[in-house]
Amino acid sequence: MNPGVSRLVIVIALVIGGVALLVNGFSDGETVAAPRDSSTPSPSETPSPSGSPSQSIVPNQDGVLVQVLNGTSKAGYAGDFQILLEQEGYLRAGEPADAPNKPVVDSVVYFRRDDHKAQNQADAQLLSEQYLGGVPVKPLPAALADLVSESADVVVVLGEDQAGAA
Repeated sequence: MNPGVSRLVIVIALVIGGVALLVNGFSDGETVAAPRDSSTPSPSETPSPSGSPSQSIVPNQDGVLVQVLNGTSKAGYAGDFQILLEQEGYLRAGEPADAPNKPVVDSVVYFRRDDHKAQNQADAQLLSEQYLGGVPVKPLPAALADLVSESADVVVVLGEDQAGAA
């Protein structure tokens, strides 16, 4: 083989290897986007309807900390429901207890408003839909927050509407 051709092949191989090293060696884990037409706005330039970037929240049941309160006249109802939820992957945040202001007519699932508000709300909505027929999901009121476990992300208050359905 001609020494000039050999040198050219080596130089080309080194250039390709160097480019590959630069692309992969200095990547921060993000994929590099292909050049786009400058007339098309990027996703960050396109306003979202809510005014904030959309996040994909996936509702969970495994590992969600739940406390159940009994607002019915049915003894042990909160404990039975808590056991059912634990069998499905939920975690006990506090002991099942009676709800204040019994009897409670309509069941409700509350979510804690903290740094994980959106996730807690999605988890509460999933619980409501899967186990309680889609009862209302609301932020945990301060008066009730003082009565339940601080670790509870979701609080279920069972009402007479559920006791009659059981």
